[in-house]
Amino acid sequence: MVIKVDFDYDADYIYCPDGVSLDMDTLIRRFNNWIYDESINHPFWIDDTHCGVCYRGDAIAYWLNECVLEKNQDAAKVIEQMIKEDKAYDYAIML
Repeated sequence: MVIKVDFDYDADYIYCPDGVSLDMDTLIRRFNNWIYDESINHPFWIDDTHCGVCYRGDAIAYWLNECVLEKNQDAAKVIEQMIKEDKAYDYAIML
C-alpha cells in the first residue's frame, strides 16, 4: 500500500507492505509517541540532548521497519519526497 504523508506545503509517499494491522489514527499516535520519546535513541533527534526532532516520511518508514513490521516482511520505504502534486495513494496522514 502507499501512504501519503501530508506536510504543510508538500507530501512524501511511502510504500508500506500490505498487512499492517493498524488503523491510521493508531499508527499516527504510536509514531508520535515513539518519535518524541526521549528514552529512545533514533536518528531523528536534532542533537544529543533529545530536545527536538527533524523528520519527514523517512522517519515513518524507519519506525515501521523497526517497530511495527516483522523482520521477515518486505520493508517500508520512501517512494518520493517533497512532492507538490497529488499521486495515487491508499491512505493519507497529516503531520
